[in-house]
Amino acid sequence: MLNMNNEKDKAKMMNYYRTSEMLNLSYFFPELSPITDLVIVETTEDYLNNKDYYESFDQNRFDTLKGRPPLIGVENAGKKNSFYNGLVRAKEIDENGVIVLFNINSVPTERYERLAGISVRVEIGDGVYIDAVSKGFDGREVSKSICTHERYYIPWYKLRSLNIENFRDYQTFLIDNEEYQITRRERIEFLKSLGLDSDIVSKYIPEKYEMIPDKVWAYVIKELLKKLEKNEEILSSYGFKSFAISGHTEGDKFAPWSMFDKSRYTSINN
Repeated sequence: MLNMNNEKDKAKMMNYYRTSEMLNLSYFFPELSPITDLVIVETTEDYLNNKDYYESFDQNRFDTLKGRPPLIGVENAGKKNSFYNGLVRAKEIDENGVIVLFNINSVPTERYERLAGISVRVEIGDGVYIDAVSKGFDGREVSKSICTHERYYIPWYKLRSLNIENFRDYQTFLIDNEEYQITRRERIEFLKSLGLDSDIVSKYIPEKYEMIPDKVWAYVIKELLKKLEKNEEILSSYGFKSFAISGHTEGDKFAPWSMFDKSRYTSINN
């Protein structure tokens, strides 16, 4: 096991794709990151020997070492009883595959209960590009370029005057209901494939498109967009001149898990 609270372990954890992205976010935007108690389970033997401890965690992701093809095709409903099977599946795809377990600083929601999934791409000195999906969706759709419901572009020089009253002036795309219905059906089918009840899921995903609430965007503006210009120098000094932050909401708050640079952003979307 590798634990984020151990400095030696933390250095090793930075060698993994998704884990390093989670640690980057907690370092540069600590108020935004919801992640606590992050650990990596490297082997199935370790998992079985410490099963009770690992199943005290609420959240999971799958990861592999940098330099190897990113680990894709491993999904689950986020339930504790699927952690082990997910790790087995990850090992089948890549012998270096691991499961990343962590908690968040709020009550975790089901994947169909979230108000939005949001991906914010930052080009320092140029502007901010936002792709988002609405109620019942999450960060999966936007981080993997599966679909987008709302899109925004804010020029860098406009960040200082940005507020919730003028935010929607920067909208560049809004899905129509016909296209939305296609994404809704695909989302329901995906959640069903994870073993979730389709009758329950369909009740949470609106039949007609509902725009992402202002309260969500107000939080994004306050905790992320307004801090970009202030942190421009330190971000650039660490090489983060072009990066993305992606995740979903927990309640009214944007609670992203990842911050990754341009090369990783490109690989995810190709």
